[in-house]
Amino acid sequence: MDTAQDFWRPIINDFNPVGQIRPDEVARFFVDRKEKDPNRSRVQRLKRSLLNSKGQVKPYKALLTGHVGSGKSSELMRLGQELANDYFVVWFDAEMSLATETANHFEVLLGMGLAIHATAEAVRLKPDKRLARKLLNSLSKFVAKHEERDSFTLNLDQVLKQVFAITFIAGAGAVGGPPAAVLAGAFAVGVNEVLKATRLELNVRDELVKTLELPPNRQEVIGALNKIIEETERKSKKPMLVITDGLDKISAARAQMLFAGSALLAEPASAKLYSAPIEFYHRLIAGNATSLFDEYTMLPNPPVHQRPPTGEHWRMERSPNEDGLQIMRKVVARRLTAHGKSAAEIITPAALEMLSRASGGVMRELIGYFRDAATSAQLLGKMQVNEKIAQDAIDERQLQIAPRLNVDYRKALRQVLEQGALSGGAQENLEDNLLRSLYLLSYQDEKNFWFDAHPNVLPLL
Repeated sequence: MDTAQDFWRPIINDFNPVGQIRPDEVARFFVDRKEKDPNRSRVQRLKRSLLNSKGQVKPYKALLTGHVGSGKSSELMRLGQELANDYFVVWFDAEMSLATETANHFEVLLGMGLAIHATAEAVRLKPDKRLARKLLNSLSKFVAKHEERDSFTLNLDQVLKQVFAITFIAGAGAVGGPPAAVLAGAFAVGVNEVLKATRLELNVRDELVKTLELPPNRQEVIGALNKIIEETERKSKKPMLVITDGLDKISAARAQMLFAGSALLAEPASAKLYSAPIEFYHRLIAGNATSLFDEYTMLPNPPVHQRPPTGEHWRMERSPNEDGLQIMRKVVARRLTAHGKSAAEIITPAALEMLSRASGGVMRELIGYFRDAATSAQLLGKMQVNEKIAQDAIDERQLQIAPRLNVDYRKALRQVLEQGALSGGAQENLEDNLLRSLYLLSYQDEKNFWFDAHPNVLPLL
């Protein structure tokens, strides 16, 4: 008979809230939060838009936003898996490959080009290294000239070690299974090498983006990238889709520069999807991105509570939202089913509802709460999470939150809840931090949009 330690260990390992998303995890655990209504499913709508655009002169290009931990990466990776028969799909992880706090168009375009080359090489398309070197050389010349770094050069073999990319192939799909994923380029030797690599950083000043937009420079750099895309499409006999994940971690100011201040990221000649930060989505300037991209959409958190009142009644107790809670239950159940367990065996219904409501509908929060509760059950020698264990996990997280919620943040949160909208202006940076830290959550349903404090933050107000 298993001890509590042996019983919980494999389950706990499948509830890891941090780290890079893996294709096998998405294939096993993905829950489409709108599976009964494909018209409102982000995956299905993006998939349909991409399939509709095949063969069109202008490839489809879109931005997807949502809170950190909301499940954007899983949605995008699932989309890549589902489109593997129709597109040559390249997953470029900008967070792993670039210094996102300073990344501008130069690093993103270079990273995309190298990711395409590396994935083509991984699936034995024998890409022409001269095309990748031409992209490197065009950027090297630009940097040497405009940054006055005469000796600046880039070595293809070295920079390939700094790019983390995945491609999805449809080999398994032909016999009815999920598409397979192939680690690209140097990462066939193991993900540990990725973690050791220095991120790709050209250190080009942001103001030089305007210089890159000049027709001769744009033609040279974007043209070199498009040659890589063109060759890969010809050899794979499929149009290309590049999914760039991780740019939701950049600041709102950097997102404005990348997605609204320049058309450069909309120009590569392939279908494109980028993740973008939640705080930028809520700024008026984000509207400029809709003139450059076909769509700028949010992956909303499942609302686990009904929309709260505003004004002086914002403190009222939140009522549960059964539709949202059911989605969160499925997330837990799907991971437990992989171990041949039912949710009712592992966690009491009341405890699961407590963790689901405490998560605020944020997928990563729920996974983290469950892991904490399961670890406590393991230490206590129990084979099931009950309400007491669930409440202790919630309280422990609240103790971690409280010291970080200073007077200014509390005031800003109360103001948003009272007025039902962001203040902007002098409050903008405070509100950005609250959105990024998940202290302030935004929700959408079929008809409404609203803000609420994270359920574990609300009692602190």
